[in-house]
Amino acid sequence: MDDNINLKVMSYSIRHGKGLDGKASLSRIAEVITKAQPDIVALQGVDRFMPRSGFRDQLKRLAKLLGMHACFSPSVNLIFVQYGNAILSHYPIISKEIQYIGGSKERRSILVVKLQINENVVTIVNTHLGVHMKERIKQNPILWSALEKLEQPTILAGDFNMSMDDPFMKRLSSRWTKVTLQNNLPTMENGMEIDHIFVNMPTELATAKVLPYGASDHYPVIAEIRWQYSKSKAEVGENSSNLL
Repeated sequence: MDDNINLKVMSYSIRHGKGLDGKASLSRIAEVITKAQPDIVALQGVDRFMPRSGFRDQLKRLAKLLGMHACFSPSVNLIFVQYGNAILSHYPIISKEIQYIGGSKERRSILVVKLQINENVVTIVNTHLGVHMKERIKQNPILWSALEKLEQPTILAGDFNMSMDDPFMKRLSSRWTKVTLQNNLPTMENGMEIDHIFVNMPTELATAKVLPYGASDHYPVIAEIRWQYSKSKAEVGENSSNLL
């Protein structure tokens, strides 16, 4: 059965909801997401039970506010406080895998989930790489190896802390297609473009834009992606609605 898949995917590094005004507000993050109306959100910089964000489970709160399924990758896991990557989805999450990729200042991770979209399964990858080059030199080969194992169709999103002129990003672009920004804006308040969305399959439509909201020090990137996908019906796993 041939299906036309249309997805709106957001990548958003939220800095635990701390905006450009220095104030933390998770409700502002939820408002930004609501205005954009994405099907899937790849979040980086999410707190769970951290003192700096009022000991709240930010992912659980966002999932409830937005009415979305959710899963989490705790890059930093200290007893009961966590910090890491998350995925929100209007489609059922049928599986998740976490791969840790190290880091000198804080541990980083790759979150890989499979979504059930009608009769099709689509893979979403979310990552947040280190700020310093010496960290990324160690992390990049692990990420590359993980990506090489993935089948089509997969969407890769994240805060890479690298612009597209970085050698690793150029190598990535040789195998994956970057969803190009249409409004040519930075993805961070310092003027850099370091948040990206990629696909590993031919598309009929793949465009992205930056939404310049000040709810974080990063601006969300939202992509519209359409492709033809032909595959037999996949089995949906049990307990697929929430993999926090």
